Amino acid sequence: MNLDPIDKLVKIGFSEYEAKAYVALLRESPVTGYQLSKTSGVPRSMIYEVLGKLTARGAAMTMHKGSSTQYAPVPATEFLDQLFHEQEDLITSLKDELADLVSVSDLEYVWNIEGHDNIMAKAQEMVNQATSRVYLALVPATCQVLQPMLEQAIERGVRVVLYSTGEIEIANCRVVIAHVSEETLGQARGLGLILVVDGKEVLIGEWLTATQARASWTNSPLLVFIAEHHLRTDLYLPKILALLGDHALELIQEEDRELFARALESSIDG
Repeated sequence: MNLDPIDKLVKIGFSEYEAKAYVALLRESPVTGYQLSKTSGVPRSMIYEVLGKLTARGAAMTMHKGSSTQYAPVPATEFLDQLFHEQEDLITSLKDELADLVSVSDLEYVWNIEGHDNIMAKAQEMVNQATSRVYLALVPATCQVLQPMLEQAIERGVRVVLYSTGEIEIANCRVVIAHVSEETLGQARGLGLILVVDGKEVLIGEWLTATQARASWTNSPLLVFIAEHHLRTDLYLPKILALLGDHALELIQEEDRELFARALESSIDG
């Protein structure tokens, strides 16, 4: 989504009139309030109130020239740098303060996350915070978004294990490739991902497409254990079944063979 400067200023907290006035000041200054009203499109009845707010924000300066007051902008780079540092400091302090308000018991619920970008942002955050191990099942296309974070985690000494439906090249990463049917692959593309980090939290993409995306997140110890147990045992099933050879089909009851079909077709790389 391409936004013009006025729209972007509005998104960081300016009113529409403030944004219009500031952009107009950048284009032509110094000017009187009357002149700025004409060039910015801000009504004359509002221009001095808007200029007062810009000055209070640190985005504009005043200069008295004779009997008139003229206005000029604080240079955009200077103003935005100051705004950035203020917001950064505010967010840092707010993180600590809000963290103290969180009820630990509430976090053990299963929380729903809607929207592809929101889900991937949560996955990126989880991988970035990993300290010991990451188990991840996903399709190769989804991996492209997470690969930089996974590589950084590996550099930090985090053990990363991937379970996917196709080749994924990540150095020092263990990869399990499941050669599955087209029908199963279609289902996998919809599922998107299962991510378990440090045995403490799990994110499961129930559906993960650009237009329809939903996931569940929890740090419930039981649910995290079940998800990680599932992924970790999937790593060993192909090797165990390969060692058993034809005996595997003798041991696995016919009605359960479909459950092992993916493992029978899998291989382990890395």
